[in-house]
Amino acid sequence: MAVRIQSIARGVDLLEAMADGQWHLLRDLARKVGLAKTTTFNLVTALAQTGLAEHDPSVGAYRLGLRLVEYGRAVERRLDLVEPLRPVLTTLCADSNETVNLAVPRALDVLIVESLEGRQNVRVTSYAGTRAAYHCTAVGRAILAHKPPAERQALLAMKLSAPTRHTVTDPVALEAMLERVRGDGYALEQQENEEGASCVAVPVLGEGGRVVGAVSIAGPAGRMDAPRVAQLASLLRRRLAVPVRQAA
Repeated sequence: MAVRIQSIARGVDLLEAMADGQWHLLRDLARKVGLAKTTTFNLVTALAQTGLAEHDPSVGAYRLGLRLVEYGRAVERRLDLVEPLRPVLTTLCADSNETVNLAVPRALDVLIVESLEGRQNVRVTSYAGTRAAYHCTAVGRAILAHKPPAERQALLAMKLSAPTRHTVTDPVALEAMLERVRGDGYALEQQENEEGASCVAVPVLGEGGRVVGAVSIAGPAGRMDAPRVAQLASLLRRRLAVPVRQAA
């Protein structure tokens, strides 16, 4: 464990050394962080392989990678959405007495940025800070349904995971589901991401009608029958009918 923590700390030091956004030679990075060139090379190569750094092999130089922009934007969206939606999320949790989640889109999945648990003895656990797949979660489908067709099709063409025996991974079937999401105004997932849990979600609209996230209500599958889903979907649509005004 200590070795892993040390490696992470050294990786952060390297990112700090490249914080000006310029290209840096390997020897200069090694000097800045006080490590041997071989150690520095191994660490910065790992950063480049994950997109956190870029490598110019012609001169052996490195700079910060565009993956950091994605992370930065995810944090910005979290800060922009959580505060204005917090009263809505609190009300939804109280009205439904179930777990409520707020998610924002990422490049290949969605990020749960806020989660409130209901007071039921049997309830779905909150997952704030975790990532969720587009194809097999209600929040993912609520967002994916409103992405541009080319982007949506590219995501569905990827190898899709099957967390449970109920998970739908066929792109044609999923596209039909997403069409229903656009028509119904809400997305549904029944034990496809987690056995015993079901979820209903609606998209969160920003200014101009752009989808900037999704809010879901999740509960044990035994409580999420058709009448309950219809009730929760209606509740979500009412509470999130007004576009969210995000910080400039």
